Amino acid sequence: MSVFVPLGMPRFEGGPDRGPRPGRGTGDTAYLLINPPVTDPTTAYHSIPYLVGAARAAGHTEYACVDANLDAFTYLADPARFGAALDAARALRAEIGARAAAPRRHDEIRYRQTLAAEGLTATSARDAIAVFQDAEHFYHPPTYAQAVAVMSRWWQLLALDMPPGTADGFSMRVKAAVNLCSTKDLSDPAVPAAVARPFEGYFTDEFVPKLRERPWAVVGLSVNYTSQLPVALRMARLVRTVLPDTVIVFGGTEVGDVVKYAPEPAAAWRVFQDADLIVPGEGETALIGILDAVGNGATRHGDAFEGIGGVMTRNRPDPDIAYGSVATLASPAYDVWQWDRYWAPEPVLLYSPTRGCYWNKCTFCDYGLNTDRPTSPSRERPVAAVLQDLREASSYARTVYFAVDAMSPRYLRTLAAALAESSLDLRWSAELRLERTFPKRSAGEVLAASGCVAVSFGYESGAQRVLDLIDKGVKIEVVPDVLAELARNGIAAQMMGFTGFPTETAEEALETYEFLQRHEKLWTTSGIGVFALTPGSMVAKNPDRFGIDVLPTSASDDIRRYLPWRDRRTGEAHWPVAADPRIPREYYAGNRRTDFDRPFLGGIDSAHTLLYFARYGRDLLPGTPEGAGHKEEPRVRLVEEPVVTVPFASVEGLTGIDDLMAQVVRRSRQDLDTTSAGYGEWLDGTGSARPGSCGVLVLTHGELVEVPAGVDFTTDNAMTRALRLMLATRARA
Repeated sequence: MSVFVPLGMPRFEGGPDRGPRPGRGTGDTAYLLINPPVTDPTTAYHSIPYLVGAARAAGHTEYACVDANLDAFTYLADPARFGAALDAARALRAEIGARAAAPRRHDEIRYRQTLAAEGLTATSARDAIAVFQDAEHFYHPPTYAQAVAVMSRWWQLLALDMPPGTADGFSMRVKAAVNLCSTKDLSDPAVPAAVARPFEGYFTDEFVPKLRERPWAVVGLSVNYTSQLPVALRMARLVRTVLPDTVIVFGGTEVGDVVKYAPEPAAAWRVFQDADLIVPGEGETALIGILDAVGNGATRHGDAFEGIGGVMTRNRPDPDIAYGSVATLASPAYDVWQWDRYWAPEPVLLYSPTRGCYWNKCTFCDYGLNTDRPTSPSRERPVAAVLQDLREASSYARTVYFAVDAMSPRYLRTLAAALAESSLDLRWSAELRLERTFPKRSAGEVLAASGCVAVSFGYESGAQRVLDLIDKGVKIEVVPDVLAELARNGIAAQMMGFTGFPTETAEEALETYEFLQRHEKLWTTSGIGVFALTPGSMVAKNPDRFGIDVLPTSASDDIRRYLPWRDRRTGEAHWPVAADPRIPREYYAGNRRTDFDRPFLGGIDSAHTLLYFARYGRDLLPGTPEGAGHKEEPRVRLVEEPVVTVPFASVEGLTGIDDLMAQVVRRSRQDLDTTSAGYGEWLDGTGSARPGSCGVLVLTHGELVEVPAGVDFTTDNAMTRALRLMLATRARA
């Protein structure tokens, strides 16, 4: 059930009299809010500032906030610890290489990962973070690229201590040797503990002492991304061990997804087994109600939480979702974070002037817990209140990302005009709809005057028939005029879309790329993915309308995040895939303007991308001063490209993550066990390595390339440099 109430006004349902209604004079309820790994360390997500702002306005002033994601990576980047990780990787490589018996597949995967240590030093991680935080180095692309390369290699090293395939940069694969779609895996404490293993030192040395700092009455874990879920579960187990009487609360978008996609409410409680309360929707009102209840004597085993709107308990497992008015919402408390610690030369804040989507019709969309529409209802904060919020926020940052689903054209015009007339000197970006009125109303001019430097668009498809099926409300022929209006005013466009929507032809899929190619001067970055069917979308709810049959998921995937489906016309079954096989490789390459992705430069809406737009304009990157043929060198070199001799005939013949992922696909489609237990036999099986010896060039970002026999790469001359360049180019083609 979904209801609408003003935020900041706890709603109590009918029921037995439980004594005096909690008031707001219970500010001595000490609570701790945690942002768990793994997520973006370049800026802070905005959920915790909003929660603290609301609770503080309600009189709850005894709190602390821990960005465990930032703290954990800072801890691990310490030269002594990073150096120990390099030593451990080299020792493991030597040990595997010295074995008389043929290595297992798991050993071969790990052997490849250990090679990431070569060319790094004990200070590499610390120095890479320093590059991100230093404006001179950050805005110099060759130096910036060195820092990103360290991060790529670092994740290979962190992955050595995790179940294979789980780590995917500052994210996690939903399915690999651990299945984040499986309640069996997520409810087995050993599985989240295995995923969280790289962070155990941080837990022992910093997190647990923080738990013991005072008797926290409430501990909340804000879990907004799937990549945070397993580590958050491990942290909750630590909280329960250290603070057995504390009320543990799970909230955030990912928590809502687990509740939404789990087979029944009891399954969610098996996943969040250390939780006392679950808040699957917006959290401000719920948190105030919880703190009020605890301040009035509620305990984790009592029934005083049963009447708090938006809160799930074990006795009341069905989520009761309240969508609050943002008009009366307290300002977010950005002072909870130490902004100079994040991995950027200056802070980028996330702020939400609106919530929900004013269009709310797209048939593929499935966001949040709304049951009758694609996402939550649109709500707008009065522009005067937004300006006051931004004045307060401007003491921490001058760059803001408006974290919204979609602002209405009317609201956008009003807000932009107010920003342009104000004394605020902000640079901002947001995701907007491709509104046909932009050129007619000269929207680009007022947006630019207001400080807008970039806009991201859900362009979705270059084929009008597909756009109509999506109910996008956009005519493809007007899109170039919209983009041109922004380009004329120096505003960058970031284009998002996908192929593979039901009944889409191969020609229509190619048109999604070709449209962008024809208009490449009008946009700056793009990301085209592959359609994935989710249970709450209109497509899944109305399969007849879209000519599909929804297929059962693998039995292991009882958290039904994505659904397989069959096209009735062709009979072809579609499963979630990373790439559309109909799209030529050169099409993918043609749409990329940088070699990086989120959370780094080139990733759509990333903090680093926004800062580069603010510095260099819609071109994103600075021009090359000495012409296109000049290659600038990094000002700080953090990574070397060594040639390493390995005791195998071919490093390319070793089992890799791609081989594991092929097994994940096969087992999913054959309805075999895809929980962590299902891969033990395959991982323990004999690998494909052949005895012998070969040289391997470890490229900057960790790619492995076999080198021709007889070439001495230890000599730095024109021939070896040319060979290195040729091999690197071939590896990345």
